[in-house]
Amino acid sequence: MAGDGGSVISSVTVCSSSKFYDLAQRAIDALQAMGLTVYTPRFDYNEEHVVVGEADKFRLTHEFLAKVARSDAVYVIASGGYTGVSVCIEVGYAHALGKAVLCSEQPTEFAVRALVDAVVPVDEISARVRFVGHRRTSTVDLFP
Repeated sequence: MAGDGGSVISSVTVCSSSKFYDLAQRAIDALQAMGLTVYTPRFDYNEEHVVVGEADKFRLTHEFLAKVARSDAVYVIASGGYTGVSVCIEVGYAHALGKAVLCSEQPTEFAVRALVDAVVPVDEISARVRFVGHRRTSTVDLFP
């Protein structure tokens, strides 16, 4: 598994606020073009266009966390550094499971930033993302 720092990433879950679904789709296209298995948000529940009730949010959260558990890594759309509450939960879950955490931009939330293994802008997604490993140790100087 890629999360061990030595294996190749073959599957990734794209995490994104519904505000950035257009950018998420670009990332999905780039990751799929590399031959990766890509798990995606439920675009049909875009909170920019539909009201998502409590029961739906509960179900969608558990459904999405199962996608994170099946993948080797998560790729976070952090446009302008923004991640949002749900994405913060997804990143923490991925990190706890030993998954690699990649972001499109440096997150502004320091708690999320502490868990990021690599920043790879959407327009720079390339084969190198297959080799980003999960850091098992922590340091205070991750992003000088």
